[in-house]
Amino acid sequence: MEPEEVKRLVNQNDNDSHRALFEAYYKRTFSVVYNILRRRENAEDITQDAFIKAFQNLHQLQDKAKFGAWLSVIASNLARNYLKREKRIILTEDLPETSSGSAPDDTEASVLRNLEIERVRKAIRTLPPEQYQVVVLQYYHDLKVEEIAAMLKIRAGTVKSRLFRARQRLSAALELETDSDCLTIKGGDRD
Repeated sequence: MEPEEVKRLVNQNDNDSHRALFEAYYKRTFSVVYNILRRRENAEDITQDAFIKAFQNLHQLQDKAKFGAWLSVIASNLARNYLKREKRIILTEDLPETSSGSAPDDTEASVLRNLEIERVRKAIRTLPPEQYQVVVLQYYHDLKVEEIAAMLKIRAGTVKSRLFRARQRLSAALELETDSDCLTIKGGDRD
């Protein structure tokens, strides 16, 4: 959905606009919540709660075009609060889908690119929830550090440090995976 359309729907703030926003953002929001909870029924409930809370507080959203990212913050906070009550945190396979805007093709380059994307997504899934949250907001929702800080109600420095630590973990995980792939591919030749 285009930013101008999102702004229009948020400003309209009626049942029809709520329905359109729900349909546009449900799948992404559910994925964020499910990634934290890993239970479909609970994820559906928390996702619906996130939409209700978002619609009740639309007046607090400063940049109306950032509705999707704002909703993801609300949803992930609700999911994390639920887990605090349950006292367990589980990460799973589903990450928000990136929208490329172009139709996929069957070329070798596309297949390799998709494999690399899946490799990175797998590494992202291993991050602690706080790091996972800022990575998703920055790289999947294209938010700036200051916007993330404002949405999460934390300092920009905290966002930067979480991103830094997340990048370090991802770099180490991807490097380790590449090294083990190289050993497997080469078959242990000692020339």
